[in-house]
Amino acid sequence: MTNRLTTLTAATALAFSLATGAAFAQEAFSDWDADGNAGINQEEFNTGFGEGGVYDSWDADGDGALTEDEFNAGVYGGYDRDDSGVIEEPEYGDVGDDLGDGGFFDV
Repeated sequence: MTNRLTTLTAATALAFSLATGAAFAQEAFSDWDADGNAGINQEEFNTGFGEGGVYDSWDADGDGALTEDEFNAGVYGGYDRDDSGVIEEPEYGDVGDDLGDGGFFDV
């Protein structure tokens, strides 16, 4: 469960950073980390994800729950910065940077 939460938190922060810029994402992470322990727990995640507007923007049907398709579209949209429907260079480079050694998802 902790691993899934960590991955979900990382994916959300990543999408947030791609959509709004790296400096803003770092600030958002700090804002979400209410207790300042350099980690985001479930309560902090729920608060930050909702207050940041990310949840509402990803909840396409507005039913208050993210389906897997809505979540995937939100993360994908974070990489597809030009909204072309295709992740192209240099967008694909961002994916590689985040998944590679030392990247955002290097756990």
